[in-house]
Amino acid sequence: MKTLAAILLLALHSCAQSNDALIKDISNKLANGKTTISTILGDPSSMSLHSLTAFRDMIKQNAKAEKIKLVTDNEPGTRITVKGIVLDKTGAPQPSLLVYVYQTSSEGWYSDTAPHILTNEGDRRHARLFGYFKTDATGKFEFETIKPKGYPHSSLPAHIHIEIVNANGSSLISELLFDDDPRLVGDIRARAIQEHFVISKNMGTAVAPVYTYTLKID
Repeated sequence: MKTLAAILLLALHSCAQSNDALIKDISNKLANGKTTISTILGDPSSMSLHSLTAFRDMIKQNAKAEKIKLVTDNEPGTRITVKGIVLDKTGAPQPSLLVYVYQTSSEGWYSDTAPHILTNEGDRRHARLFGYFKTDATGKFEFETIKPKGYPHSSLPAHIHIEIVNANGSSLISELLFDDDPRLVGDIRARAIQEHFVISKNMGTAVAPVYTYTLKID
């Protein structure tokens, strides 16, 4: 008779094989133009794959200059559009740069079950809501998501993490903040500005907010 540990190990192995097969199938469809990154990230059936390194690497490898959607249609929260432009220190637009974004949910959670993911670089490497794309020929990018919330039991404002890698290997690691966030006041706002986080006002409507960011990379 198999022990409980053996049964669990077998189940985990079977699950890993199933995930590998799903990721391989999605990768083939991407390569053949039969699906898009937005479709994949917006598919509820693939949500369980989002924390897996192999899945995230696949999204990264297929990143291109296109508007993407990070969330499913039934993801709770206010839908927002984020637009950005990446410039160098002289103000020249920077095309074809890889951009990585990740964020919390409308509850302030990175995972499905908790505010933080308790593994090595858990939130950065495994956040449920994330995306990879590239800047276009004019240095611009755009994506649709939900407005995140600051961490529960914290005074930190809502934010979207953003990382941009330049062709020469230099990188920008920053946060996109929201001017209308009630937490973004006083010393917290001053600290955000001091740390060079980027703050944007809603340039859209209350129903369809649009936030635009200018980012400068060395």
